[in-house]
Amino acid sequence: MRFRLTEKFLRENGIFDEITAERFEKYFDLVSEANSKFNLTAITDTEGFDSKHFYDSLAAYEYVKNARSVCDMGSGAGFPGIPLAIVCPDVSFTLVDSLKKRTDFLDACIKELGLSNCKAVHARAEEHASSHREEYDACTSRAVAPLNTLAELCAPLIKKGGLFLAYKGKNAHEEEVAAKNAYDILGLRKKEEFVYECAGEKRFILVGEKISSTPVRYPRGGNKPRTRPI
Repeated sequence: MRFRLTEKFLRENGIFDEITAERFEKYFDLVSEANSKFNLTAITDTEGFDSKHFYDSLAAYEYVKNARSVCDMGSGAGFPGIPLAIVCPDVSFTLVDSLKKRTDFLDACIKELGLSNCKAVHARAEEHASSHREEYDACTSRAVAPLNTLAELCAPLIKKGGLFLAYKGKNAHEEEVAAKNAYDILGLRKKEEFVYECAGEKRFILVGEKISSTPVRYPRGGNKPRTRPI
């Protein structure tokens, strides 16, 4: 396997097998091929993919491996949703993105990789959140928006008792402070944070728990979660 960190992670968690390894290899090839036609990622080398895409995406494995359903909001090229779907075959993943060419690419990846537990949805975050309220056990999101905006887009999707899993970098704690009001309004509370190192940098998964239903007025339309965050 070309991806040293990813293979190490898979072996340490007892989930390494030939099919899984082949899927990661094929996924890299699919992204690389599509990247020559339209911009999916600035990271194109195998070492960068290994650490900054695959290994980083898999950081939420412990939080989603026992879930029934997970929504990956703003999935882009499929991170973290597709790597997690590869290693969690019994979990149903929904990959949401607002750009049709990206969801078309995700559909092609899902078919090529044989991921029967995964589907792509072309929709704005507000649209999907409004029509799938409290449907998912967890919602993941990586490199999409500041935490207060992200919370408004994701919280309505999550069942009570479910998890909001926000991948963040060095400004994680500043974003948490800014999102305190949003958490209170949207029915979230901080559960814990998972800290790990990726490509020599400290990374965080900020784990929120859904403790009460999100008021029906959220998420707001008209791009307000982004232009006027709670």
